[in-house]
Amino acid sequence: METKDIIGGALVVSGGVLALHGFLNALSNHINLGIAGMFLGAVILTFKPSSYVKRDALRYVTGSYERFFESFVRNLNLEGNAVYIPPFENLPEGGIFVPLHERFELDLARLDTETVFLTDVPNDRAMGLFLGPIGLDLLKKYEEHLEYPLRGSGPGTVESAAGAVLKALGLASRVYIEELENGFRVVVQPDVECNPEICEKIACPVCSSILLALARATGEVLYTRRVEEKDYGFEIEVERLGGVEEWM
Repeated sequence: METKDIIGGALVVSGGVLALHGFLNALSNHINLGIAGMFLGAVILTFKPSSYVKRDALRYVTGSYERFFESFVRNLNLEGNAVYIPPFENLPEGGIFVPLHERFELDLARLDTETVFLTDVPNDRAMGLFLGPIGLDLLKKYEEHLEYPLRGSGPGTVESAAGAVLKALGLASRVYIEELENGFRVVVQPDVECNPEICEKIACPVCSSILLALARATGEVLYTRRVEEKDYGFEIEVERLGGVEEWM
């Protein structure tokens, strides 16, 4: 067994344990670190000499990741899709909120970095699960590539930076962002396994990083309308919900 297999396997296992511990004890930092560990482990397990790349290994590992979160979402009965929040005072790095109900309200003033389950609200339509900024490390790589912050830069900058970085890392071969009347259409050709149904609720770090970057670049809250698998990649449609100040 190669060293990379030992390290990759250890990261996947320890990440899963840490994410589960965070979920059971309502520790958002542990959940996010666990998810990051699982994903990094999956990537390491796929590293091979240049003459041989075993893509099946990544599918096997990320399949477990998908099943875990499919069960996670189903057991919590989360009806709403993911909401991507740009940075503001309470959430310096932004984050992802999954509403309990399909017809939801946002109460961003009650969210902070320690929130996991938002239940202390006057209206149950504002309840939901806060996941933190999944994919933040990739987002920071986009800013390193640009050599300036994404805030206020616009969707074209996100498309360029995310496309270049993800292609260089072997995580996605294409990123395309089209501005719509009231939102955006994002096309991603990932080189990792993605499940459209899960991505609507809890996207993989690749898709999450792109959508968080888009929220940061536009300064607007974005709601996931749909995620569909097409011949040309995964198509994600998000709706603009306005700036953070509109939901405080």
